[in-house]
Amino acid sequence: MKRVRSLQIAVYIVFAALFFQNVAPGFYKGFMDGINGDVDKAGVVTTVIPGAAIDPRLVPGVRDGNMQLNNNYSLEDISINAYVRVDAKFINTPSWLSVLNIILTFACFIILAGIAYIINKVIYSIYEGSIFETKNLEMIRQTGLLLIVFTIVDYALEQADFYLSKSLINSPVIILRSSAYDFEVLICGLLVLIVAEAFKQGALLKEEQELTI
Repeated sequence: MKRVRSLQIAVYIVFAALFFQNVAPGFYKGFMDGINGDVDKAGVVTTVIPGAAIDPRLVPGVRDGNMQLNNNYSLEDISINAYVRVDAKFINTPSWLSVLNIILTFACFIILAGIAYIINKVIYSIYEGSIFETKNLEMIRQTGLLLIVFTIVDYALEQADFYLSKSLINSPVIILRSSAYDFEVLICGLLVLIVAEAFKQGALLKEEQELTI
């Protein structure tokens, strides 16, 4: 039983770490800025956009993402990530975009918490020896579906973050779209669905054998 509990705790820790790594920092920064504002060294109220992908053409000497350092070395496919500080008086972010960003953030949290909860119930069913019961097979299928839903919501959140950052930035600074769909998690979700279907077929065969005997 101790091993089961340890495994269950590890699941919650991993999913909590995933949330705090990908979603929480930007949400917390935006929340605190909304309450307190931020002040630069000159005392001007500003807001900071974390981890913004900046167009490298803003750097002198960079052409088409490349830069010649000297006769021996050159840089190619230059990418710049920076914290951008914006004067608050130039900020005109649509309220619906901020609300959407908050909703998607909470949606990511709820989905990850749901996946962790279901996985722990599946782990306990393995301990009890009831993994092939219909309700437990349905939980495995739900896990796969939630993983797929998470990839969609997470991608939507990344897009919302991009447009939120873009609404705060004016020329000459240019924000680049750096988000990408998480196909790795999508593949994991599909694999879980396949495993759930395989377990379902195994459970049916087991029931048929019991009826034959």
